[in-house]
Amino acid sequence: MRAATVTVGTALAVWGLAAPVQAVTPTVNGSVHAQGTIQCAPESKTYTVKSKPAPVLSGPSNKATQIDVVYPGNKVRGYFHCVNSGNIYVCIGLCKVDDNGVKGRWVFRGYLS
Repeated sequence: MRAATVTVGTALAVWGLAAPVQAVTPTVNGSVHAQGTIQCAPESKTYTVKSKPAPVLSGPSNKATQIDVVYPGNKVRGYFHCVNSGNIYVCIGLCKVDDNGVKGRWVFRGYLS
């Protein structure tokens, strides 16, 4: 467990995100949520899509259904970011992250700068 926490923390640091990834339950004020192995935190940041089209997914997972695409140079607003299996996903719209589930329009952080 400790190695997994360090790995996730390292992934966040590499992407420039600081989130309390060691939290295993939602906080009282709703700032951090854990849904199984997925850990999320709110953010308010504008990103630019890098040099290739970025798939927009129905959830913070590489197994989620692709529902749209955003093109290089476009700006997107991040409202939440979630760490799932060491990958970081950013919610760019219709975001819902609470005790009942994680929903929205998600982009893998690696496609954004």
